[in-house]
Amino acid sequence: MNFNLFLIILIALILIFCIILYNGIRIFLAVGKEKGMVKYEFKVTILKIPIFKRAGNEGIINIIRSNPDEDSEESEEDDSKSKDKNAKSEEKSSKSEDKAQTGKSSKDKAEDDKTSEPEEEEEEKSLREKYREYKPILKELKKSKRELKAYLNKLLKAINLKKLEGHLILGLSDHTTTVKIASWIWSIGAIVNSKKPTLLTVEPRFNEVIIDFEGILELKINLLLIIIYSLLLLTEKNIIELIKELYRQKKAKDKGNEEEEEAVKEQEPTIVEEEVVNESENN
Repeated sequence: MNFNLFLIILIALILIFCIILYNGIRIFLAVGKEKGMVKYEFKVTILKIPIFKRAGNEGIINIIRSNPDEDSEESEEDDSKSKDKNAKSEEKSSKSEDKAQTGKSSKDKAEDDKTSEPEEEEEEKSLREKYREYKPILKELKKSKRELKAYLNKLLKAINLKKLEGHLILGLSDHTTTVKIASWIWSIGAIVNSKKPTLLTVEPRFNEVIIDFEGILELKINLLLIIIYSLLLLTEKNIIELIKELYRQKKAKDKGNEEEEEAVKEQEPTIVEEEVVNESENN
């Protein structure tokens, strides 16, 4: 009797868990700008219970450019004159320095060329080694290209767009550009708004300079479908070979790191002995 009760409770818990996963998580994002303030709200819910929520607002500093006064113009002229004098003196000093360094520059260039050649060779060797290291993984990825593509398409089906709304209030100093931008958004909205959850609108303003907006995005992600698709992907032969190759590469890296650590540990006593010998010789 107790065993039967345990089975009933277990099956009930599994069903509840599957319902929660099938209902998935909902992601809600709302952004809006009004009177120099940007407001945002980000929320993640499961069964309409918020598990993560963040909201706030940030101010935007509008830089107002005023017309320059006569005093500022005079000060700018004085500054430009002083800058010209300093530039001329710097040019004279730079010419004298260039003449003194012409003899050294040819020697330095020759030495730089000699040192750069081995560095370039080392870089090429490291790139070749990396390519050889990742070549088997790239081969397995190429083989499993079809499975991964199908998996990504299934993941997109598991993501459901519930709401996408956007409203823009646009007013520029040039009325023609305002009309152009508004007409572009209207034409895009005519195509996008044919689908149910999307609504993109624009409101042009010709009596003021303003850019305000508000937008809402709501997604539903079916976690149960994602888990099922992921488990089905792991049963594919090419994916299994890819995972095996990744495990082999990780194992080889760990082995190489262990060998390097052992080599360093073996070298440490010899280094200590050399230091002791040198100290005794100095004494």
